[in-house]
Amino acid sequence: MRRRVSSGLELELVRRHLDDLLGLLAAPTKISETGPLPAVDLREADDYYVVSVNVPGVPASEIVIRLRGRELRVAGRKLPDRDQPDRRHCHHMERGFGPFAVEILLPGPVQPTTTRATLSAGVLEITLPKLSERRDRVHTIVVSDEEP
Repeated sequence: MRRRVSSGLELELVRRHLDDLLGLLAAPTKISETGPLPAVDLREADDYYVVSVNVPGVPASEIVIRLRGRELRVAGRKLPDRDQPDRRHCHHMERGFGPFAVEILLPGPVQPTTTRATLSAGVLEITLPKLSERRDRVHTIVVSDEEP
């Protein structure tokens, strides 16, 4: 019969791991440094991608969409409710306001000139047509001998 002698270091290590795990589980939901994070969906069809972003209460004039390569950035600012100038008596508030930004990496290259964005019922829908020819294709270049 073998007996293992321990100084208690293993138990201390397990306790630290459990504390870290419980800390992660008890942490509040992720909030962006810039403001509330809107929910985002990315769908793919045969010829295009569709990005849907929940932005209730955000006017179209406060939304900026930028596309660089395959990186799509949607930024904006949700204005505070005008009918509630005095927030001292608010008992519970989850609908935040202020600036926000989300970045989405698209699965493939898109055609920026024919991209459309519409805002309807608090949902921003961005339709991004796929490029028919991929720019990252590998091309073989033939080397010829040069005779002096």
